[in-house]
Amino acid sequence: MIFFHILAKVYQTPTVMQKISVEEVVESSSLFESLTQEEKDLLSQKSTILQYKRGEAVCKQGAFANHIMLLTEGLVKTYLEGSNDKNLIISFITPTKWVELASIYDENFSLSVAAIKDSKIMFIEKKAFLELLSNNPAFSNEIVKILSSSKKHCFKKIVSLGNKQLHGRFADALLYLSHEVAQSNVIDLAITRKEIGEYAGISTESAIRLLSELNHDGIIELDGKIIIILKENLLTKLSQIG
Repeated sequence: MIFFHILAKVYQTPTVMQKISVEEVVESSSLFESLTQEEKDLLSQKSTILQYKRGEAVCKQGAFANHIMLLTEGLVKTYLEGSNDKNLIISFITPTKWVELASIYDENFSLSVAAIKDSKIMFIEKKAFLELLSNNPAFSNEIVKILSSSKKHCFKKIVSLGNKQLHGRFADALLYLSHEVAQSNVIDLAITRKEIGEYAGISTESAIRLLSELNHDGIIELDGKIIIILKENLLTKLSQIG
């Protein structure tokens, strides 16, 4: 168990959850349906769940990646670190989804990860995970599908950032938060205006101004930190116009 001891120290994590929590995740999650019972037992033995507080760093861009992460509870963001505290958020991850899965075949993490609200993450030893991929074609195929979906998301983001003006990028950000993260027209995710701006590739000031404009035009409604999309068709039109 030296691996987990080092892991907790490196990422300054306060709490290691009980082993039973790992077993419950493995047995109940649809992600592991294709695994045999023997493979599930191996996964449970080679995993642990760590708890992170809001704002706490989970891993840092460029750090050695010797484990695979699965978010079991909470909300985290993946992002590219820039200079002068100017980061570009790549995605927001919700429960029962993989975190930085592209690190499977990389020695280092290509993105940083931080908790947006109190979260729990299951860490799986990479060697054991690769063994499962080699021995179980069905499980391997599901992972390939997830990686392909992640790649498509990155391509869409590149197009948005490279080809669209400020309003189009911001519309894309709100539609993404609504469809992929909140899965509702009510965006109540504890995500700050700064983080919305960092996802859209704009300043915090611009994000606040655009929210005010969209609220004034009746396209969205602001209720404190909650964003309610009232006219998705107009938001989609803004995205298309770019």
